[in-house]
Amino acid sequence: MLSASFSASTPAGRRYISYLQTADALVSKYTGAEPLAAYLKKYFAANKKHGGSDRKHISTLCYGFFRLGNFGIEWTESIRWQTVLFLYPPAEIIAKELLPESWQLHLADPLFDKFSWLATMGLSGNWLSIFPFIHLLSENITVNDFVASHLRQPDLFLRVRPGKWAQVEKKLQAAGIEFNKVGADALSLRNTTSIEQVLKIDEEVVVQDLSSQRVAELFQHIPTDSAKPLTVWDACAASGGKSILAKDYFGPIRLTVSDVRATVLHNLAKRFAKAGINTFDQRVIDLSKAGFALPPQQLVICDVPCSGSGTWGRTPEQIRFFTEEKLAEYNHRQRAILTQVAPTVAENGFLLYITCSVFRSENEAMVSWLQQAFPFRLVESKLLAGYQHQADTLYAALLQKVS
Repeated sequence: MLSASFSASTPAGRRYISYLQTADALVSKYTGAEPLAAYLKKYFAANKKHGGSDRKHISTLCYGFFRLGNFGIEWTESIRWQTVLFLYPPAEIIAKELLPESWQLHLADPLFDKFSWLATMGLSGNWLSIFPFIHLLSENITVNDFVASHLRQPDLFLRVRPGKWAQVEKKLQAAGIEFNKVGADALSLRNTTSIEQVLKIDEEVVVQDLSSQRVAELFQHIPTDSAKPLTVWDACAASGGKSILAKDYFGPIRLTVSDVRATVLHNLAKRFAKAGINTFDQRVIDLSKAGFALPPQQLVICDVPCSGSGTWGRTPEQIRFFTEEKLAEYNHRQRAILTQVAPTVAENGFLLYITCSVFRSENEAMVSWLQQAFPFRLVESKLLAGYQHQADTLYAALLQKVS
């Protein structure tokens, strides 16, 4: 039994062993059929005996388990849990109670030194197997740093809307909330920070990952005319974050948003109202199928459905349950969407292709296919390497339609 592999001489230690037993049972029964967050929420709702501190520690252990990906998957149950406590910083309070003294001596070591020490202990598994899809990665990814980033929870990022910086800063300081300015309009905060009672979401700030904010760097290539608002279609609008970004960057635009889900567009409309976007066209469209008509658009934003592999630092359970077969399905759907969307781009207009993926087949290879299938030239592409900033990693490519 797992409990037999750990010993504790204090009440806190014995409580932590109980947490480990619960976490072990939870991860062993988890199938990946729903997000881990939803799975844990259901469990805690059905087991009221766990207080707030219990839930926090059990959740930390479950997430730490999946953050190891395939690293040490062949080891014994107890060794793998020791490795979770050793490598995952949020579990350190438990590690200091339960790990053997020889392990505790290295708790403060740099991460790569920890991997080296594990090897000296005979635990010589390839730590890069934390992310077992390295062979599929896009170009220009620093593999060691990217893989290691999965052992950290990404930060919470806010984008301050135009003209709102002074009041946002004042409110955060008055509330005693720590933050860092990481860009002209970007703030980073601890992931657990609660801001809903402090700031007006979507009016003063947008909750938006740093790399998603950086997509606006590609907007600089798009010419504008103050006398004639840009026509913009956010084709896979979802919650509308890219639409609000475009509105804040370009000013007045003629905006169309679409999604395959009517409920999503309903929620988007409420969000737009908070953001001060009152004039826009919305349509329920299945972009993978023909049968819709739009006038030519000067800018089409196509943030396609994808593996989401650049965001697995937030949902590490995906690492365990994703398969290359699923990637092929995403690629097929992406080509189907681009086939329908590309003809709507006006002559000399622009297509902004975006994924939250780190996989070459969804990124560079898809843009190459698009250029072969349609008359586009690549203006600029960027791998937005969020793993360098405790953020998500995205890919964005701006293409211009040519005659």
